Amino acid sequence: MNNAGIRDTARALHISINAVVRTLKNSRLDT
Repeated sequence: MNNAGIRDTARALHISINAVVRTLKNSRLDT
């Protein structure tokens, strides 16, 4: 696996984690 693929995967994971955290924060504020 090349470095570009690893970098893209890490970026995708980072974005998905941020999305989950943002969703949790929003739901916590709503309740």
